[in-house]
Amino acid sequence: MFYSPAELPTLGAEVRLGVIGNPIAHSKSPQMQQAALDAAGLPHRYVRLLADTAEGAFEELLAALAQRGFIGVNVTVPFKKRAFAAAVRADALSGLCGAANTLVLHPDGWHCHNTDGPGFERAIRALSGRPLAELRVVLLGACGGAGSALAAQCALSHCRSLTLVNRPRPELAQLAATLAPHYGAAIACCHFGTEELRQAVAEADLIVNATSLGLQEGDPLPLPAEWLSPGRIVYDIVTHATPLQQTAAQRGCTASDGLEMLLWQGAIAFEHWFGQLPAVDTMRQALRRSN
Repeated sequence: MFYSPAELPTLGAEVRLGVIGNPIAHSKSPQMQQAALDAAGLPHRYVRLLADTAEGAFEELLAALAQRGFIGVNVTVPFKKRAFAAAVRADALSGLCGAANTLVLHPDGWHCHNTDGPGFERAIRALSGRPLAELRVVLLGACGGAGSALAAQCALSHCRSLTLVNRPRPELAQLAATLAPHYGAAIACCHFGTEELRQAVAEADLIVNATSLGLQEGDPLPLPAEWLSPGRIVYDIVTHATPLQQTAAQRGCTASDGLEMLLWQGAIAFEHWFGQLPAVDTMRQALRRSN
């Protein structure tokens, strides 16, 4: 269930948190965040909020939520860059990638954070047993709201090599140039379907799908199946099973969905709202039940 801006007046006063996106019905954030709120004994509800993608609609929704006294929100596709632009103050990672997935309401307005990056780093360490600093990374969909945050996290973590992949867009080179001083080395850029990408995938330890491919049934793979070889780690930030994950596993890769990243970005967001980490195991159990 989700709510449109027109339905805000019908919500009870206990609704003080939520996740904004479009589409939003698939989001698992309410299950895990409500479990965390209940475990902490907090009397709040966390809901899905559907925002229109028209110019100004997202910002109008934020104004309405502030008027209602919301504590904070998570932000997902396609509003992460607009969340950053709407904030009066940003953390370092948000400022570096120009995207935010967590907003906290303060007296002077919305403050933004990006918890996708640290959530991703925790998930990769749990999956591989290795820090990002030891991995050669190919990041698919680097220009998106999530992709730019993961790119920034990889740069700040000084992964062994970093290749950013996207459709041809000027933002790709701009992102690489912005991150290069923090990375301390050259950052490769390439486009989908190119020989440069095939070679980068062949040399990678970790291939990350930060595109939206896999969200909808029938989506194509983000890269050819024959490019995947045994021993690679394929991390898909989509939080349900996808053809990419299934294909990677069949070809001898270690494949994972994005549930662990979702878990940790949510836990860190909770910490921003309330000043303490939530019951992470309780959140994980709620996510598993919802999957």
